[in-house]
Amino acid sequence: MASQLVLCVMAFLAWGVLGHGPDYAKSCENRSWTMDGGDLDVMSWHIHYLENVSDFARFRQEFIAHFRHLFPANGSAFGTDCPFGPNYASTTHPHMCHIPGECKLSVSSSCPFPVPQEHFSIPVQHVSEAWEFAQKIQGLVTLMLHPNTGCQHDDHLKRITWLPLPGQKSPGVATFLGFPCNIPGTGCNDSAVEPNGPPQCGCTDELPHADPSQSCRNCIPMHVEAGQSEAFVLNCTDAPLKAFFGVRGLNLHSGELKCGNIFGARDLPVPPSITHQHVTEGAYYLLVMLGIPGASSPSKMLAQGGLTRQWIVGNIASADLRAGNFEPALTVSPYSPPDNSAGTMTSVLLLFEQPAGPIKFQLPTGDATTGEAWDPDSWNHKGFLRRHGVGRIPLAANWFAVYPSDKP
Repeated sequence: MASQLVLCVMAFLAWGVLGHGPDYAKSCENRSWTMDGGDLDVMSWHIHYLENVSDFARFRQEFIAHFRHLFPANGSAFGTDCPFGPNYASTTHPHMCHIPGECKLSVSSSCPFPVPQEHFSIPVQHVSEAWEFAQKIQGLVTLMLHPNTGCQHDDHLKRITWLPLPGQKSPGVATFLGFPCNIPGTGCNDSAVEPNGPPQCGCTDELPHADPSQSCRNCIPMHVEAGQSEAFVLNCTDAPLKAFFGVRGLNLHSGELKCGNIFGARDLPVPPSITHQHVTEGAYYLLVMLGIPGASSPSKMLAQGGLTRQWIVGNIASADLRAGNFEPALTVSPYSPPDNSAGTMTSVLLLFEQPAGPIKFQLPTGDATTGEAWDPDSWNHKGFLRRHGVGRIPLAANWFAVYPSDKP
């Protein structure tokens, strides 16, 4: 089994490098994944361990100890736990991490598994070694492996691998009501959409999740091509960038960004307030805000890898960054509010240190939003960072989703 999985994963990685991505315009019905010659890319994997709670701690501790170098560094705000819920699947989360089994079938009828369970989120490049080691330390738990393609219904039905204990049957899936995302390449951060609710992307009572053609409105694009993933991460860093909009987000009590919460497009006419305390005295910093268009965005926005420019501020002094005062800094590209007619959008805020100090930035030519060199729908973000001597790995990051607003 392990050797077969190695070959499958190698085939998947080769496919991903060639740049094949999900078609957000299509549903998940009658779609197959790349391992079967289809076009659904795997964004991440989950390894579940189920049933015998008395052996959970032993399995969890041995797994984490063996792969400690692939989990978040010591001192992470979340420890070895994931900073997101079970429906998150971004290709760019760099670490393995643990997701507690908080959903219980005895409490909610939409919980998918009939027995206790916990699981690990695994980046695609590490799934082969992770699954092989999990089998070695199985002990008294049932194991299960499945991919995350955005088509959750079939990921847990057609693309699932069970490894029950000898002589026993797998517990199976009790209900498919618990899988809210059924659009290729999508997912959600449950802890941000509905912090104290069940892992349903905020659509607990609104959607027939058992229908593979239906998807929660809060499921957003999370697939990022291999070439793009080097430029930014679609998750909070260990020390998240502090950002706050002066308006309440959807399903939240404040405008603080928490890695995946949701806002209405017309609610964001001004940029968020930004602060970051983990800075070097006397250093200067660059803030870049990028947009990742969703399925309903115009086709032009999905070209060039689908990244748009929304806001750039450079030469931010360390003291000003701690205080959230951007007045003395240089606005390289003014804040561009979300276009309510452009459909769904994921916005990523990235903070970079300027290693050489203040920079003489190349400013936009002509109109800031329509000039040819700064076309927001085909902006070369990697070229911009390289041209100004800024590395590709951000010091801090945060992100949020934007949906069209109904109000005028």
